[in-house]
Amino acid sequence: MIAIGDIHGCIHTLKALLKEADYKSATDTLVFVGDYIDRGYYSFETVDFLIKLQRQVGKDKVVCLKGNHELMATGFDFDLWMYNGGHYTIASYERNGQDVSIHKSWMRNLPLIYDTPEIIFCHAGLSKSKIEDNTEEDLLWGREWLSKNIPTPDNKQVIFGHTPMEEVFQTANGSIGIDTGCVFGNKLTGIIFTDEGSKIISVKKAVEDCDIE
Repeated sequence: MIAIGDIHGCIHTLKALLKEADYKSATDTLVFVGDYIDRGYYSFETVDFLIKLQRQVGKDKVVCLKGNHELMATGFDFDLWMYNGGHYTIASYERNGQDVSIHKSWMRNLPLIYDTPEIIFCHAGLSKSKIEDNTEEDLLWGREWLSKNIPTPDNKQVIFGHTPMEEVFQTANGSIGIDTGCVFGNKLTGIIFTDEGSKIISVKKAVEDCDIE
């Protein structure tokens, strides 16, 4: 299993990370923690790539979770969306002769949590110790919990994005943040989970993602 942090339209960097991870669609499960769009130049290409990959190998093998940027793009608050880079997404779709509406249903129906026997994945982390007590707002926007030692459900490891840092970081309760600010010029990070343990992989933001072609 390979978990991947916030992409924000950096499609070339994503493909470089999958290559670095030696991703094999026939055997590997990908888990994306949300925020595929906005701020970067290639939001349409990123979403289109993920949808096609899901169709190819199945949603159980390519798990795409909802991020707060997908929520904003589906009518949550247009002004807030624009403030957070939504105009880059609109421009990306227009360059491809498309409207964001063609993918809104996909964004709207993305799951909030991926719960496995040992690990829980979600966009912003768990603000409360019981999964069912976490609201959509908690799961997509929450940050107040980061410095609190809130027990995780069944003491599982929690992997999340949303809060960009220069490096992968651990919160007070041991949750792991994997948003390393790729769209801001840093890098895209993933974690490979195997029977032997876990391994962090990162690639610097691709030059191709730094400007439109």
